[in-house]
Amino acid sequence: MRAKIAISTPDAASAAIILVFGLFLFSIQDIIIKHFSSSYSVLQVVFIRGLIALGLFAIFFKITSQKINLRSRRPGLMLARGLLGFSSYTSYYLAVAAMPLAEVVAIAFTMPLIVTAMSALLLREKVGVRRWSAVVIGLLGVLIILSPSGEFNSLAVVFAFVAAFTYASQAILTRFLGDHDHPLAIAYHSILIFTLTSGLVSLLLLSGLISIASTHPSLAFFGRAWNLPTDIDMFLLLVIGFIAAVGFYCLSKAYCSSEASAIAPFEFTYILWAVVFGFLFWNEVPGPTTILGVLVLISSSLYIWYRERQVRRGETALVPVQAAEMAQQDSYQLHR
Repeated sequence: MRAKIAISTPDAASAAIILVFGLFLFSIQDIIIKHFSSSYSVLQVVFIRGLIALGLFAIFFKITSQKINLRSRRPGLMLARGLLGFSSYTSYYLAVAAMPLAEVVAIAFTMPLIVTAMSALLLREKVGVRRWSAVVIGLLGVLIILSPSGEFNSLAVVFAFVAAFTYASQAILTRFLGDHDHPLAIAYHSILIFTLTSGLVSLLLLSGLISIASTHPSLAFFGRAWNLPTDIDMFLLLVIGFIAAVGFYCLSKAYCSSEASAIAPFEFTYILWAVVFGFLFWNEVPGPTTILGVLVLISSSLYIWYRERQVRRGETALVPVQAAEMAQQDSYQLHR
């Protein structure tokens, strides 16, 4: 399958801006899906959202002008990334159904720390002692958030951590795919896999092969039977379908265009939106331990970003020096 599109490759700064914009869109989606969590199944929401987003992709491909290949060159990795993404977003919204939005985001925000660690271990990106120390400090921030004084639902906390780990794994796979597939192809396949997986799991629930009967808000959101959306809710589903199409492209483009450890710290902007929207729509005010833990997380992530820039500047400055030394050696060999 081929589509027509022409999009230039951004630099690192532009990649960060694209990431922040995509996260802002997804924070709006959080509001809508949290609203849906008491009336619909998360699988129904993901399925309908996916159908709408795929339709928008089809329209977009139809009206653009340059051909690209939507077939993945690494279909196995693409499938793995899509399934990890489905697990991440589903787990995240199951946690949102049972916990204040800002607290879920605070736990899920361990993702940049996980990405930094995975970037060193899997992608062989250079992560020095100082950035490893920032990762450890960030994890201490998580322990502060999860202190005994915090009011957390244990199952929802598990879902939030699952969301963070699977999202980090998805971001790492995006770096592997970015050298082979176009960001639009990655976004398209992500939504396609989300849609097919949510439909399949829903059929398994309907057939009785999977049975979930619980009053817990997270499990009820997962196992609830499908309902016919009202006119207003159908409009909101259209909105999140649009957000999915644009947001997934933004995240894919950002992580394909820059090292994961360089832009992942900008995910902290998601916390800011979660705090603002949680207060405006549900009067949710984070407690002192949550605020302290979030500040520690943000500080450690910003330090990782700062060190990344310092390392990059040092490497850039070193290249001309190395070139001059090599030229000097060549000249010496020539005159021997």
